[in-house]
Amino acid sequence: MGKRVVRGAQISKVSMVGLAVGFLCLLFVNTWTCRMVHAGTDTGRDPLIDVLIKKGILTEQEAEDIRKEVKAMEKQQEEALVKKIKNEKPVLPEALKGFRVEVLAYLDYSNGKEAESGDTESSFNKFRLTRGYLTVKKEIRPWIRARMTIDTHQDTDGDYKERLKYLYAELRPPDLGFLTGIKSEIGLGHIPWLDFEEHVNPYRCQGTMAIERAGTFNSADTGVSLRGDFGGKLKDAKERTGNHHYDGLYGSWHIGVYNGPGYHTKEQNNNKVIEGRLTWRPMPEILPGLQLSYLGVFGEGNTQASNGDYPDYSVNLAMLSFEHPRAILTAQYFQTQGNAKGTWVDSNGNALDTVGYSFFGKVTPPVLDEKLSLFGRYDHFDQDDDGTIGNNADYDMYIAGLAYDFYRGNLVLVSFETTDYGPDAGQKGSGPTANNALGDDHKVQAVLQIKF
Repeated sequence: MGKRVVRGAQISKVSMVGLAVGFLCLLFVNTWTCRMVHAGTDTGRDPLIDVLIKKGILTEQEAEDIRKEVKAMEKQQEEALVKKIKNEKPVLPEALKGFRVEVLAYLDYSNGKEAESGDTESSFNKFRLTRGYLTVKKEIRPWIRARMTIDTHQDTDGDYKERLKYLYAELRPPDLGFLTGIKSEIGLGHIPWLDFEEHVNPYRCQGTMAIERAGTFNSADTGVSLRGDFGGKLKDAKERTGNHHYDGLYGSWHIGVYNGPGYHTKEQNNNKVIEGRLTWRPMPEILPGLQLSYLGVFGEGNTQASNGDYPDYSVNLAMLSFEHPRAILTAQYFQTQGNAKGTWVDSNGNALDTVGYSFFGKVTPPVLDEKLSLFGRYDHFDQDDDGTIGNNADYDMYIAGLAYDFYRGNLVLVSFETTDYGPDAGQKGSGPTANNALGDDHKVQAVLQIKF
C-alpha cells in the first residue's frame, strides 16, 4: 500500500512538471510569434512573404514587386474611398430637406439732435436694435414654397416685440413665353417696389428708402401678387452688374392686389389697392446695369376722412438706375395723392398731393479688396405740393457715409445725416402742419449689420 501511494505521488509530480513546462513553451512560442508579427508590421514587411522567400518560392525582387503592387492597390482603394465620401451628399431628415433659416439684424448707435416744433430741438445719444429679422423658408415641392419672417422691433414704450413681416405661399408656375421665372405670393408678401429698390441700394440698415421714409407706404402687405422676368436671365449678372437679384435679361415685373394699409396696420375699409412695377433693361449686352423702372399704385387710404369718405391714394414713381460692381447710381421722381394710411388729407378730407425726388450714389474704389464703399444720398419731399395747408411743407435730407463689407453682407457703416425742414413741414413720415417751424436735425450714425 505504501509503495503505491509513493508512486502515485511521483506520477502526480511528474504530471505537474510536464504541464508547467508545456505552458511555458506555449507562452514562449506565442510571445515569439507576436514579436515576429509586430516586427514585420513595424518594418512594413509581410511575414508571409518573408517565409516564401526563405523557402525559395519567391526571389527578393519578386517579393519587392509584390510589395509595391500591394501598396499601389491600397493607395487606389484609399483614393476611391475619399472620392466616394466627397461625392456622397449628406442624408437629411425629410422635414429638413429644402429648409433654410436666415437672420438679418441692424445694431445701431446714433448721436445727434432732432428738430421740434417752434424751432426747438431735442438731443439723443443711444444704442438701438433697429431691426431683427428671423426668416424660415421651405421648399415643399418644386412648384410650391413657403416663407415666414418675424420682425423684432422696439415700440414707443421701449419694449422689443415680434410681429409678422412675411408669411406667404410661393407658387412657381411654368414660363409663359417671354414671361419667365414666374412666382406668385399668396398671403402677407412683398409689395412691388421696396424689395426691388433695396436690392439696388444696399444700405437699408442706415434707414428706409425715400418714398417709405416720406411715409407713403411700407414694404409688405396682405394680398396676392405675381412677378417674374422678361426674356430669361441675364448671364453672369453678379459679375457684370454686382447684383444677382432681379436679374431678368430684359428686366422684371411685379403686379398685385393688396388690402392697402401695410403689414403693421389693421385694414379699416373694404377697398383693395392695385400695385404694379415694370422694369426694363434696354441694353443687356452693352450696358447690363442700366434699368428704367415705373411703379403705379391705385386705391383708397385706410383711414376714414372727416367727410365720411376714404381719401384717394395713388402713386406714380419713375427711377433710372445703373449698377456696376464698383459703382451704383440712381435717380427717382414720384408723385402721390395721399398715402396708404389715409392720413395725408386737408381740412375737408381730401387727399394731399405730394412730390418727391431722390438721388443715390455708391463707389467702391480698388483698395482693401474692394470691400470699402463710399456713398451719398439726397432726398427732397414736399408734403403739400398745392400749398393747401402750407406753402413751404417740404424737407431736404442729405446723407454721406462709408461702409466696409467684411463678409457677404456683414458690414460696418458710418454715416452723417442732416435734414432741413420748411416752416410748414411735419416730421418725416407725417403730414404738413402750418407754421410748424421744425428747423433742422442731424445725426452721426454707426451700424453693424449681421447677416447669415
